[in-house]
Amino acid sequence: MSKLKFPNLKYLVPDMEKNKVEKEHFSFNYAKQKIDCVFCICNVHYELLVGVHMLNFGFVVNIEKNSAGEYVAEITDEQYVQFCRALNLSYKGDGFTSNKLLMLLAENTPSCSSGIRIDYGVMRDYIKCRHVDEAYKIYFKGWNDHTSDGNRAHNFDKTEFYFGKEVGDYCRIHNISSIWTDIPREETKYRNPW
Repeated sequence: MSKLKFPNLKYLVPDMEKNKVEKEHFSFNYAKQKIDCVFCICNVHYELLVGVHMLNFGFVVNIEKNSAGEYVAEITDEQYVQFCRALNLSYKGDGFTSNKLLMLLAENTPSCSSGIRIDYGVMRDYIKCRHVDEAYKIYFKGWNDHTSDGNRAHNFDKTEFYFGKEVGDYCRIHNISSIWTDIPREETKYRNPW
């Protein structure tokens, strides 16, 4: 378990309260993925919803305000491991630690509110921040070419099953993963990876 102070929340929370906004949406890019976040002050405690929607992965960071008025976020070892697995990061290869994950989130948290209330429809996207069994991901979403990021491709058997041996072999040779979703509206038209 790792903990870290989120200093920007000292300014963001009062600004959200002043603007009568309970959820603040922000995003940033890391490891060639868009990380979407929603900071919520509507519960008994504070929560930061973190989603990597292209990968259908997400988790909730619990944040408490301590007696000194500092906001301290906490993630579990399991959340850190799952995040690393989803983005193909590691301590050994990338020097990516659970503390770095919290620092990444803290540094990208805004210090003032946009003043915009999040439409309930936006929150539907966070339904995707759940763990879905691979067997239910049957809608093709696209290709993830790992030649530029140096990560190792996967999903070769599924790629070959749906698109044939030629496409599966091409992906193996060129380090390309197929991306799948369980959400029909996210399906994209198939195109060859070459």
